[in-house]
This record gives sequence, C-alpha cells and structure tokens, in this order.
Amino acid sequence: MDEKQQPDSLPDTAGVILPPPVILLIVIAFGAVLETFVPRPFAPDWAQTYLGPALVVGAVAVAIIAERQFKRVGTSAKPWVPTTAIVTTGLFSISRNPMYVAMVVLLFGLAFAGNTLWILTATVGFVGVMHYGVVLREEAYLERLFGTAYTDYKARVRRWI
Repeated sequence: MDEKQQPDSLPDTAGVILPPPVILLIVIAFGAVLETFVPRPFAPDWAQTYLGPALVVGAVAVAIIAERQFKRVGTSAKPWVPTTAIVTTGLFSISRNPMYVAMVVLLFGLAFAGNTLWILTATVGFVGVMHYGVVLREEAYLERLFGTAYTDYKARVRRWI
C-alpha cells in the first residue's frame, strides 16, 4: 500500500551530496576517459552484443516504472526536493531503492556493451558514494519525516535487493 502523509511543515530535504543522475554521469565519464587512454576490454562478443544492451534496456525500464510510481502518489523521485509520500508497492515492495539498483544495472550494461572494464570497476565506487552520500541520508530524512510508517517499511523491504 502507498503511504501518503503530509506533515504540517515539511523538513528541508534529504541533503544528498549530489543528484544521483549527476553521480551516475560522473562515473560513466570517468570510465569512458580511462577507457580512452588505458583500454581494458574484458567482455566476450556475445556479452557486448546481447547482455550489455539487455541490461541497459532493463535498467531504463525499471527506472521509468519507478518514476511513474512516484508520480502516482504525488511525490517527486528527486531526493533534493521535499518528499510528500513514501511508495511501498510495486517495485518498492521488492527494493527500497529500485531506481538506484537500476543505475547499477545500467552501469553493468554499459560496461559490457562498451567492453570497458573501467566502468565495471567504477561501479563499486558508485555504490559506495550512493550508499553513504545518498541512501543513508535519504533514510534518515524519511525516518524523521514519516516515523514508524517508514521504519515499518524498512523492516519489511530490503535496501537494495
């Protein structure tokens, strides 16, 4: 069930270090630059042709579905603006962060499709930055904002997958 709760005065925001799409683009650019100067191919042809594109398409589909779920309950998916509701159904009943999982899958897909080990290895840094710079901050914000509705949700649904 989607929980919608509008407190009298919304706290600021989650205070994420950067918008997640910006973090994603930095990681992609970092990997692409390294690949240009120090190529590290790793993927077999079949992975470049089939696995990489399939992961990219799947990641984009998950992100679109998750974004629509946010819109359905009338809140923004952007963690740098105030939140008015928590989404607990659909993809959000499997993962509290399906959009961030989609970003990780996207990076894997780009690494395989582009045959660049740099993007694959940079994904580890992406997960760390997202965990400490975005997810933990969002969770603290949502706990302050929604209290037990959010802590109950956290107890039922895993953070990533």
